[in-house]
Amino acid sequence: EIVISETERLTKLTNNLLVINNVNANGMVLDISDFDICDTIKRTIETFEGVCAKKKIKFKLVFSEKSLFITADFSKIQQVLYNLIDNAIKFSNNDSSIIISATDKNDKVIISIKDFGIGIPRESLNMIWDRFYKTDKSRTNKESTGLGLPIVRLILTQHKEDIWAKNAKEGVIFTFTLTK
Repeated sequence: EIVISETERLTKLTNNLLVINNVNANGMVLDISDFDICDTIKRTIETFEGVCAKKKIKFKLVFSEKSLFITADFSKIQQVLYNLIDNAIKFSNNDSSIIISATDKNDKVIISIKDFGIGIPRESLNMIWDRFYKTDKSRTNKESTGLGLPIVRLILTQHKEDIWAKNAKEGVIFTFTLTK
């Protein structure tokens, strides 16, 4: 079990390093298409069904429209969603919920992922985007590589989009933009 866990951790680290290192001087190669972000969110959530059942975490989806089409690289945006949802689950308490919203605003779709977990120390909020940065060790999941959030920001920056994080009364809210 230890060998399998360590192998999975090293595989994740290697894959994350490959994503970061594949960005050349001209940026990341993007395969742009139009797709429904609401459907993509739903499908991404399905991949976490097992771990959510164990932790008794439920998702609440709040979409301003049934479908919201965006123009972006599907697989890279799916990775953004995966990394942010994975973090929300890791740092959420058992028997809690995660709220994901998608709101239509002018030429953008605003996506927010809110957990009801331990939050991020205020002094760490600006550093979470740095490669290999982890908040204090007692709060950090051992499986974390410290690359998930830098990859999220890198992907969104390559799309010329924004992302920010803020602490809520309980937990953290990650919000990012996508172009309709």
